Amino acid sequence: MKARLKILIVVFTLFLSNGVVKAQDIPPPNPDLVINILSGQSIVFTFDTMNKYINGILGGGQSTFIRIGSIYNWKLDFAADQVMFYGTNNAAHTMQLDNIGVVVISTGTNQDDGTNIINYAQTLPLALSSTDVTLMTKGTQTNIGYAIRNSFTLNWECGTQRGNMNPQNMLEQHLAADIYTLNVILTLSPVF
Repeated sequence: MKARLKILIVVFTLFLSNGVVKAQDIPPPNPDLVINILSGQSIVFTFDTMNKYINGILGGGQSTFIRIGSIYNWKLDFAADQVMFYGTNNAAHTMQLDNIGVVVISTGTNQDDGTNIINYAQTLPLALSSTDVTLMTKGTQTNIGYAIRNSFTLNWECGTQRGNMNPQNMLEQHLAADIYTLNVILTLSPVF
């Protein structure tokens, strides 16, 4: 008797939303709030081995590189555009949002040690939710600056059970084989 593995693919696309302040292009003359996604707009997780179903997919090149330019102190939130994942082949197939998490790595010169930036996803992933979750905000000093100061890599993971992600592995959740998709919205807002 042969064992069959189900294949689960998760695809999500990042969309941007600026707060009250309207944005212009970086570099100056005078940008207000700008977020640029330089790579990783579409993220795909393919579950094709038993190990991935049990341990999840940590990183594996599933990253989004962003830069933030701002003349204001800022905060960055993320949220899904729906309350759960729905199957593409069968909308009755569902998967909880908290199977997806993100760790944010600062690659800019604004320190994310609480001085310039408080990075809530620095060491452990924050789980995806249908309501805004703050990834980063202003620290004790300013986080104003352009791309060289505010550059970040968002490392996405799925089914790893780390941080506040879903505590059950993908097998324990009895997910139906399907393609699950949604949009993730990044919201950049001024902090006054």
